[in-house]
Amino acid sequence: MTVAEKLQTNLDLVLIADDMTLNQRLLEKMVVNMGLVAEFASDGFEAVEKYLALKPSLILMDVNMPGMGGIEAARQIKHLAADNFIPIIFVSGAEGQDIIRNAIDAGGDDFIQRPFPFELLEGKIVALRRISELYQQVTELNQIRQSEVEVAEQLFSGAIESSNVGLETIRMHKQPATTFSGDVQLTAYRPNGDLNILLGDFTGHGLTSTLGALPLAETFRAMTAKGYAAEEVIAQINAKLYRLLPTGLFLAVAVVTLEVDGTARIWNGGLPDVMVFSQGELVQRISSSHPPLGILPQVNELNFEISNIKPEDHILMISDGVLEAENAEGDMFGEARMFAAITDPQYRHKYSLVDSILTSLQHFVRDFPQRDDISLIDIPGNSVQSERSFTATSQLDSDGEDNDNLDVWDWGLELQGRSLARIDPVAQALSRLQESEGEGEHWHTVFSILTELYVNALDHGVLKLESSLKDSPEGFARYFSEREQRLETLSWGSVSVHVQHARLAAGGRVFIRIEDSGDGFDYESWLSKENTFNIGMLSGRGIELVSGLCESVEYSNHGATVEVVYVYSNN
Repeated sequence: MTVAEKLQTNLDLVLIADDMTLNQRLLEKMVVNMGLVAEFASDGFEAVEKYLALKPSLILMDVNMPGMGGIEAARQIKHLAADNFIPIIFVSGAEGQDIIRNAIDAGGDDFIQRPFPFELLEGKIVALRRISELYQQVTELNQIRQSEVEVAEQLFSGAIESSNVGLETIRMHKQPATTFSGDVQLTAYRPNGDLNILLGDFTGHGLTSTLGALPLAETFRAMTAKGYAAEEVIAQINAKLYRLLPTGLFLAVAVVTLEVDGTARIWNGGLPDVMVFSQGELVQRISSSHPPLGILPQVNELNFEISNIKPEDHILMISDGVLEAENAEGDMFGEARMFAAITDPQYRHKYSLVDSILTSLQHFVRDFPQRDDISLIDIPGNSVQSERSFTATSQLDSDGEDNDNLDVWDWGLELQGRSLARIDPVAQALSRLQESEGEGEHWHTVFSILTELYVNALDHGVLKLESSLKDSPEGFARYFSEREQRLETLSWGSVSVHVQHARLAAGGRVFIRIEDSGDGFDYESWLSKENTFNIGMLSGRGIELVSGLCESVEYSNHGATVEVVYVYSNN
């Protein structure tokens, strides 16, 4: 039988690794009598090579062979197999408990000493092949289950956190320890424009810890939208969780209300201190003043601490998974290392508040497994003011529309780190527009606008690619090659996309805001009337295109933020 034929029947292929031809032929006869196919290796090196090439269903391995022995070969094969089960039976004339122990420790599943009856080897082969088949069935079932869990988590997270607002300024990071996260991050506006932000951490992590997440999100959003104060929202959440959650499951939570006048009201029930930073220095910390929610039938007096927040200030909320993250030596990350990351010039001038912490945390834990969910929320002091300036009312007022008949909705998405390389927010935004507003030729224009703005934010803001590379046709190949390389190694950075649609009497208005974590660019020179685009110049065309399509184009934040308005007609 050829190697190709053996590859097609590898479920019945047995690899016999022995340096003696006589032993190979004896074992081959036993294997063939069982209806199996034999392949041979004369030493450990060849055994490893043929395992990789043929993927046999079973290996019969001698202990003593020239070059690489059977014990080392078994160790390497088991390492290469990873989560796949490959049975290895040591067949050897070697004696002694140490040899048997070393063979089993290296990954051997059984050991037979020569001489032995055929029936003994046959029984062991049948048993191990049966175990291998059961292992394969369990693996397939686990893969199906994992796929279903991942789909369920996507639907679950979408139902809970997809309606969050203020993501143009607020930076959220969540890193689950398992597929399902017990951490919940929620934001919602009160009717007067105040912004409520909640960070919750349910007991433990995984699927069980998410039992209360849906009722938590529904209560938080419904009551905030009706104008209830944070105290009343917290009390209602506690009452609902107390009724629903089983014993031993509760919610550590912190709530920040950022009011339109710049005042922050902060409450902490069981989470690490909520901290206020100004110019990189800690100016206030709000410790837990109440037990977690869901334990007591009703909450006691809720003590909110008041802070006057300047636009340049930041409020930091974290879950205990940040401070309690461990490295291989069993040390915890702790507050001292977190503060060092925040104040270290190496991080402070290069990264945002959240990225500074995450960079230091990653260096600390390295490859040690994560044991708890990690959540961070960075709330800039200008979150409410900047968002209110983009509300539908102010945009429609300028055109004299009837504000009693507003038909407006918002959609937002923030991509961070590696998600920038695998998620297309332009397609998601366009899909949302088409699903809500129907088909139309104008969406082709919106697609062009979104694409140009997002590509500029990703390529130049995050990846820091030079536009000048595209000033010649030859430079395009180099440009895209460099782009792919930087995307493959991208681990930090972010781009947020905010889309607002308003129905008008004869069409609609699309407001788009895109912000990246880069340093910006000299946008004034690009937008100035004196700037001209040469015929042979290929860079900068995106700005010219967007400017020609949109009613208005405004850059801010040193060019890292762009806002455009596009108006279309239904005719």
